Amino acid sequence: MAWHDLQSGTQNGTHMTTVSGKVSGRKFLTDVELRALRSGQTATDSLPGRGSGAILFTCRESGAIEAYYRRRDRGQQQKIKLGTFKKTPKSPGLSLSVLREQAMGYARIAAEHGDIKVYLARCAAEKEADEAELKRQQYEQQRLAALEASKGSFSELFRDYIEDRKRNEVSEQQVKEFERVLANELEGVKVGVDGEPVDVMAIKAKDVKPEHVKLLLKPIWDRGATRQAGKVRSFLVAAFNYGLRAEHHIDRSSQKSYGLEMNPADAVVVPNTSKPGERALTDEELKQFWRTISQIESVGPIMARAFLFAFATAGQRPFQFIREPWHSYDLKKKYVKIIDSKGRGGKKRLHIVPLSERALQILEEVRAQQPEGAVYPWSIDGQRPIHPSSLPHAVSEWRETSHAKLDGEPIPKFTPRDIRRTCTQFMQRHGIKNFDSDALQSHGQTGVVGKHYRNNPEAKLPEMRLTMAAYDAALGRLLDTPDTGSDA
Repeated sequence: MAWHDLQSGTQNGTHMTTVSGKVSGRKFLTDVELRALRSGQTATDSLPGRGSGAILFTCRESGAIEAYYRRRDRGQQQKIKLGTFKKTPKSPGLSLSVLREQAMGYARIAAEHGDIKVYLARCAAEKEADEAELKRQQYEQQRLAALEASKGSFSELFRDYIEDRKRNEVSEQQVKEFERVLANELEGVKVGVDGEPVDVMAIKAKDVKPEHVKLLLKPIWDRGATRQAGKVRSFLVAAFNYGLRAEHHIDRSSQKSYGLEMNPADAVVVPNTSKPGERALTDEELKQFWRTISQIESVGPIMARAFLFAFATAGQRPFQFIREPWHSYDLKKKYVKIIDSKGRGGKKRLHIVPLSERALQILEEVRAQQPEGAVYPWSIDGQRPIHPSSLPHAVSEWRETSHAKLDGEPIPKFTPRDIRRTCTQFMQRHGIKNFDSDALQSHGQTGVVGKHYRNNPEAKLPEMRLTMAAYDAALGRLLDTPDTGSDA
């Protein structure tokens, strides 16, 4: 079959010339023949194979020669633009060979799929769907990558936990302890994981495993700080519990995400090597200490009376009442307001301690020792409270003197912490009920009743005055009895 036809005639008023292979004897339409076309003229280049169609070239008024693939299928003509013929090497468009390749591609599509435009439309729709799916997958990958990147590290989790503790009004001392543990025991500590040094605190919190926590605690344990290891473990358990809970808290302000599914610190076991305190002063030891602590020159009058005040107030914690300024002490209403932050979580609560005449007398003696305008009662200069760490040193100073003997035998070692236990057992021996003793010493009540009903410190004050009076009467009977075995 010939590749081209030669015809002449008029269509729509325009004279057209076509080339017929039978007349000219040529097999292919040439570039020269296409470039010779004038405005309105057309030329046809048939494709090999029956029913394959042809390329129709049309010269526009602008001189551009446009190429179309044309074929008939069941009486219906299909015409699809291929592009513009490239007249010269520098002009835009497609070469004749490229146009033929495109046309042959359409011919193959027609032979296999029938209607070319329907097939192309279907392909375009499928491509658009594929591109949309690809974009969706890329977006999902980016979203998951961003979500993964946003997951907080172990260190960030612990810092968030500290901030949460601050918002829950724990004591400044407790917050400093959290920060000290983070700085000294956790951050920057590299441990061997699979033979490689790893900064565990830099790991994503969700990727921390029990073995990581164990590796953090092991150096603390190995250096003999067994109680510290247990304390740090309890901090880590609390931090991970906070992370598990806080991420889904409806009132949460932080947007930090951790993706935790378990508490890895919970599975780590640190044996409890600490023994509960058992030391309590006997009545004779208490009386000896009370009568002689003020006689130690190296202890000082303010420090000595801090010990007496602790005994006079039924074993209140010295580090709590020491930090209270004078305005917390109401000498007319006979009570002192203490902010108690001891206990689980270190949450602050108000504790009002009734003051006996004995305690008020001690405060008057303290005021007489201070300069005018003093802010703190338990202070050398009146402007800064004495540091609680100096209390154990004062007890040691007393124990090195001859006063720390009974019947010629040294009084066994004790610490300021033992004063509270001494007072508790003293009240127990003198018939004061445990509930009343606990209330006086600010052992927090638990359960619904304590949290929602008996939660007004001032409402408890009348009952505590009775308890304090009973305790002070028993203390007075002890202190007023004559010495029996003292070496003072």
